[in-house]
Amino acid sequence: MSVLTEMTHEAMVARWQQGLVTPMSSTIDTIAKTDGSWWTASEGAWQRVAQADRNERLDYHHDRFGSTCQAKGPVGSQWGGSGRRG
Repeated sequence: MSVLTEMTHEAMVARWQQGLVTPMSSTIDTIAKTDGSWWTASEGAWQRVAQADRNERLDYHHDRFGSTCQAKGPVGSQWGGSGRRG
């Protein structure tokens, strides 16, 4: 079975609207986690972070943001809304 390594911005937004995406923080909306991996935004598409050690470091930083108000969800136009629904 092949692992998805790229997805369109529209597909990522659709996942976010379904509650399947965790952004890095409300101020960092170009890195998000879905499907068990972190993804980075790049010119209308999202690329999966394939390296396990990079995913672990991103988890660590996301957890650090979790202790502040930054991790409440995206607030910018990247996600087409004013905050995570849920």
